[in-house]
Amino acid sequence: MAPKRQVSTTGRLMKYILQGLHVLPDLTNERAYQRAVIASQKPYRLAFLNRLLFGATEYNGRNDVLEISPKYVDDRQLIFYLHGGGYWDQPSIMHYRLLKKLADQTQHRIIMPIYPKAPQHQAQETIQWTKEAFLETLEKEQIDANQIVLMGDSAGAGLALSLLQQLRDEKLSLPKQLILISPWFDISDTNHEMKAVQPFDPMFEVAVLDIMAAGYQGKLDLDDPLISPLYADFANMPAINVITGTYDVLHPDAVKFQELADDGGWDVHTTIYPEMYHDFPEIPIPEGKAAIRQMTQLIKER
Repeated sequence: MAPKRQVSTTGRLMKYILQGLHVLPDLTNERAYQRAVIASQKPYRLAFLNRLLFGATEYNGRNDVLEISPKYVDDRQLIFYLHGGGYWDQPSIMHYRLLKKLADQTQHRIIMPIYPKAPQHQAQETIQWTKEAFLETLEKEQIDANQIVLMGDSAGAGLALSLLQQLRDEKLSLPKQLILISPWFDISDTNHEMKAVQPFDPMFEVAVLDIMAAGYQGKLDLDDPLISPLYADFANMPAINVITGTYDVLHPDAVKFQELADDGGWDVHTTIYPEMYHDFPEIPIPEGKAAIRQMTQLIKER
């Protein structure tokens, strides 16, 4: 695990701004919970602002799969990106901002499927839908999976690892590499070290994550490797690069995943950013810019 540089003043100040924004809805509140339930039943529509500012378009005529392209395209690879949001929320404007920057810096097109959301749609349906969207992309592009960089943040990172397991188990071709931002490795949230991080996390509360997990799990146990990939075996898999911050309540499981990888000889590399919070590469701070440069380098080097 590679630690990063000293924290910037802007990075520290942003923590307090995020605390005031309440990024995740308080699902312990009944009205907020019911609003989320209703939202999960509605089809996604690409907002005009995201189309205008970031050049997002519908991919292959589908409203539920989007594309962001750079001005100059390098067609040797494609990025397949699974967005976060606790398996409940649709992509935010910050996701679009991050993907536009990644597209421009890597010169790769980015495909972002808008997978079905909990609690209306649950794990087995969502995972199957995502696999079908991935395979359809390969067919449409007439490429092999090893020309794909599979990426995701938070719940989307967990879903990326679910997809990877499915492809392996069905003996299908695997992506070239994975890049995971602030992954949700274990939706059972049983790592006791999370309690020590909680006071420093400006975005997440474990109680809200537990509600999201219960709405997503469906008929699967919370520690099923398909939805909690911390319990899966990733031997003989493509390289998995993890970006995490010490002020993210999910950070302890990222550390645990790296320890498991070291013991098992898996190709996993974790970069730790001190005092950084969940999904910080999406935020316009020096550490976020550094993480985007790091991801760009990983994509271009392989």
